[in-house]
Amino acid sequence: MVTKIPNLFVFWGGKGQIIPHLLFEYFSREGIGLYFPDDLNHKNSEPILVLIKGNIVVPINVGFLLDITKKYILESTQDQGEAGPILDSLHKSTSLFSDRNLRLLPTLRLEFNTDTLESAFFPFRNGVINIGKDNIQFLNYEDIDQYFWGKSIIPIDFCPVDIDKLQQESDFMKFLIDLTSVEDAEQSAARFDSLASAIGYLLHRYKDPATTKAVILMDIYVNGQPNGGSGKTLLINSIGKLRNLSIIDGKSWDSKEWFALSSVDLNSELLLFDDVNKNFDFEKIFPMMSTGMHVRQKYKNNVFIPFERSPKVALTTNYAINGTSSSNRRRMHEFEVSGTFSADYSPRDKYNRNFFDDWLPEDWNHFYNTMFCCLQVFLKNGLMVSEPINLSLTKLINKSCEEFPDWAENRLGLDIQHDKKKLYDNFVKAYPEYSGRLKQREMTSWLRAWADYKKLKVTEGHSGEIRYIIYLENQKS
Repeated sequence: MVTKIPNLFVFWGGKGQIIPHLLFEYFSREGIGLYFPDDLNHKNSEPILVLIKGNIVVPINVGFLLDITKKYILESTQDQGEAGPILDSLHKSTSLFSDRNLRLLPTLRLEFNTDTLESAFFPFRNGVINIGKDNIQFLNYEDIDQYFWGKSIIPIDFCPVDIDKLQQESDFMKFLIDLTSVEDAEQSAARFDSLASAIGYLLHRYKDPATTKAVILMDIYVNGQPNGGSGKTLLINSIGKLRNLSIIDGKSWDSKEWFALSSVDLNSELLLFDDVNKNFDFEKIFPMMSTGMHVRQKYKNNVFIPFERSPKVALTTNYAINGTSSSNRRRMHEFEVSGTFSADYSPRDKYNRNFFDDWLPEDWNHFYNTMFCCLQVFLKNGLMVSEPINLSLTKLINKSCEEFPDWAENRLGLDIQHDKKKLYDNFVKAYPEYSGRLKQREMTSWLRAWADYKKLKVTEGHSGEIRYIIYLENQKS
């Protein structure tokens, strides 16, 4: 006969048999329950089995339940030495741990920590760091009513470092300076602020309907050739050290593919379209930026992630993303990464170690401080736009070809009625490789793109059989 121990919660009877409803009450007392990530779609979604300690939430599995149950039985009966009958009953009762029975665990309504309009939160080992535009505040976990995922806790003790020390000692701060440096010091400073604000925007989980932009990182180049290895993807991956990052291969992404967003889940906070190609259709991602994302995953239920919970979006590319409409411009924050690094000269070559992999705790602390400086730039100033370097020319080349800008500069004068057919013939004569593959209609779109590039007013018409185009100075009111 198994002895009942005073003041001890037991889920077995006098002969050691497991009593199911008491076993599940034990689990509940231990903070174990079911959490539905898709809170609005209980009927068609699967719950997660979780353990709550304080306000830290950790996903668990059936193996964990069996393990803590066995340990509790052994610890509760160690003085009496009567664990045998209870363990025997446990072995005979493993069906209690089936998916169907585990659905009887309590459903937990958990409000997870998120950012506000004016601040952002980051859980570290030694407490929660609240970043405001002018201050950094330490909070104890128990002082916060909301929950945190255990896997989101950054496993170091955070210590504030001032900006002067970061500029001297932080490799990552120096890396950001490298990505923004140009010949003009004043322009470099403005570019640093712009890139810092973009990083801060992507770090900030608050979704403002008035600012639904994709951060687009591209290379500085004017020769029409891509220049990989410039640090764009490394920069976005660095944000992934603080926020949950999902990555999509931008070259192969097809919005019509059924599982196009399968890498995204309800915990994704940043979505990267990595290395998108020249003809990437930016308008295809408008809906997911402004209204939310429909996610289809293999062997799982479809999920709709509403706007306020959907990840922010970033793109990296060796090209410029075309699109001059107001809706395109309204959704783009473009930044040209300086040519400091390339496929032949990487950050490892300059800093003599791999970022992240070869860092000591002090390096990580410097990194987090640098990222928080960027966040404060955004919280103070919003997204800051810097003067483009070669962006306008890059877009023109992307819309036309590498040879077109020089040809147009020498032939497309102002206040002249240009015959489109003669312009076409002249270009094909100058560059015979385009004969047969360049159509007149395509050439006309290039001529219009030239007006956008030069910020000119354009007039088109026809006189008899002649179709013409005229470029005029765009008078400012």
